[in-house]
Amino acid sequence: MTAFNRFGALVFGAALLVAASQASALTLYPNYVGPGVTYTLVQEASSSGDPEPLFGAPTGVGDQLIFFPPAFTASTAGAAGFDHTGSQFQARVTSNNALSVITTVNFTEFGDAQIFGAGGTATTGTFAALAGFITVLENTSGPIAPVVIPFTGTFAPGSNLTYTSNFGVTIWSGTVSVNVAASVPNATKIQISLDNDLYAFSEAGTSAKIQKKVVNGPAVVINVIPEPTTAILIGSGLLVLGIRGRRVRTA
Repeated sequence: MTAFNRFGALVFGAALLVAASQASALTLYPNYVGPGVTYTLVQEASSSGDPEPLFGAPTGVGDQLIFFPPAFTASTAGAAGFDHTGSQFQARVTSNNALSVITTVNFTEFGDAQIFGAGGTATTGTFAALAGFITVLENTSGPIAPVVIPFTGTFAPGSNLTYTSNFGVTIWSGTVSVNVAASVPNATKIQISLDNDLYAFSEAGTSAKIQKKVVNGPAVVINVIPEPTTAILIGSGLLVLGIRGRRVRTA
């Protein structure tokens, strides 16, 4: 069994243990009105490991929510050590007017992993997970049957950092871009459900820690991108053509 498969099996088994004892919580944050969209029902819906808040109250910038988590960390040391911290973030996002639609949702996060000690193997390390789904609730015609768009983030240099490959301090990033328009054109209201999990594993003589933090950018960013509707774009094009036509006739 490869180091990655061993590590994945450990994560899966640990996740089952955590799920059995996971305590639900609910932390509500204020609504935010951006230039193109409005965020409502902003909340951490559940958490495991460390107590909430894990994301912390967001700051609104443009059509983005930016987070500076106070203590979103998994850390362990010593033989058979394990720690898991996770939280689910949710928000309702609505276009501010009927002339604008939601086309893309981007997620970005940064942090570092610290793996130290002596005599460790690939079993010592960290693991990060970013996944969830976007549910489209309305388009320019009004409410629709909900359309669920699942997503899974990718990490650089990887979601699984180990003692044998990443000894010391490693800066990591996680990203995912969800093309809402490809599944539901002209979406005007969506529900975001985002699961974020950090895991740390250690052996005798080793330690591992992973955390979200400000490094190459804000710790966590959710960016909803609105654009003019197709009808408006076509109408604008026809208007330009009409103006040009009139200019030709009067020339």
